[in-house]
Amino acid sequence: MINLINAFIDQTITYAVVYTLTSLGIVIAGRTGIFNVAGEGIMLASASFGFIISYLTQNAILGFLCGMIMGAIFGLILSYIHESFKVNQFILGISLVIFGTGLSDLLYKLIIGVRLTAPRAPKTPILKVPLISDIPIIGPFLSKDIVVYFLYIVIFVSWWFFYKTKIGLETRAIGENPKAADVVGVNVVKRRYLATIIGSSLIGVSGAYLPIVITGTYTPDISAGRGFMAVGIAIFASWKPQRAILGGFLFAAIEVIAFRLQVISQKIPYQFFLMLPFISVLIIMMIFKKQIEFPASVGKPYSRE
Repeated sequence: MINLINAFIDQTITYAVVYTLTSLGIVIAGRTGIFNVAGEGIMLASASFGFIISYLTQNAILGFLCGMIMGAIFGLILSYIHESFKVNQFILGISLVIFGTGLSDLLYKLIIGVRLTAPRAPKTPILKVPLISDIPIIGPFLSKDIVVYFLYIVIFVSWWFFYKTKIGLETRAIGENPKAADVVGVNVVKRRYLATIIGSSLIGVSGAYLPIVITGTYTPDISAGRGFMAVGIAIFASWKPQRAILGGFLFAAIEVIAFRLQVISQKIPYQFFLMLPFISVLIIMMIFKKQIEFPASVGKPYSRE
């Protein structure tokens, strides 16, 4: 029984990396008023580029870094187009999803090509905390790859930054009232650029994590809608980093349960279980709709008068 619980926790943590980093990236940008709905496209492009680099160099860490760079590039594109031309954030985001989807397959076919045997990513080193990693239930949280520890650090730093620093308070103020923040000397455009680029780079890491750690190889549409689900998690979290990790672990657990039910229930079409995470997002959003809060300026462009 303990082994089953440990295996369930281990799988949940693995998938929580994807959901949490992606939703956190959306939260960080949203705190400055940029609603980044391009997560799916960023994940796919970063998954392809990160996998290609990790495979060619046989270095998983380099693959994660390149996935982060790809995400940052998408964040820069999103910021530049929105801030320079005031394009609707949702139209821009969906356009980047389509662009990222096409770019991911194009990069893979140009560099890797069609092969009879799917290339495999190099193994990602596992870090263990001596003694504590062997404790049942607690152990899986402290016996994971480097990106899991990166996730723990990013969550804490994000919470500390937004709620314990002056710059973080100013950044949150931009999401509520950019004009007021501008009046007191905060560079709204610069903060929006930084928040969107940093947030998108985190989404890039989560995208690279899919082929390098979870599947071990790249396949088309590898994100399978998780980028869109992360938007729901960011909204569920009310744009708070500390709640994003709760949402990430919750939906990761739901996905792991869905996978296990596929194995147990052979008579039920597997497509039904693939629907469960998406259905759960809708149900949870309806249940907690009164507790959900939005930054007042999210999704709205800002121009200095």
